[in-house]
Amino acid sequence: MRNEKGTWSAALVILQLAVGVMLAVGGIYALQGGGDFAVKSIKSVFSGDLASILAVVFGVIELLVGIFMILKLIIGDRFGSFGSVLAFIAIIVWVIAIVLADIVGFRGILSGGAGNFLGWLYMLAQHLVILGALLAVK
Repeated sequence: MRNEKGTWSAALVILQLAVGVMLAVGGIYALQGGGDFAVKSIKSVFSGDLASILAVVFGVIELLVGIFMILKLIIGDRFGSFGSVLAFIAIIVWVIAIVLADIVGFRGILSGGAGNFLGWLYMLAQHLVILGALLAVK
């Protein structure tokens, strides 16, 4: 991956590889019935068949975005806007998951997260690091 100056940036390559693997594995987990933070947030808001359908849809999107990010390191940006649209969807869902889980959800700051403020803040920071990585490498 090249930075603004047109030179290779090892940090961005590592970040893109890490985010790609994380998303691909998260998508696989979602398709197996589990899920990562975003899928668990979706399941905490929705129930029944709708939760299952949304989890599978997001799992497929996560898996594809992860694979595209990894492939982009190898073959370049051959997927064009399709990969960008999927990455944008993943970013939007991640932002919604942060709001649902870290702000208004079960352990959110508005629902008891203040009881363990440092634990809540640490988890929020982790989720924001991942969001920042998604934004940096999309």
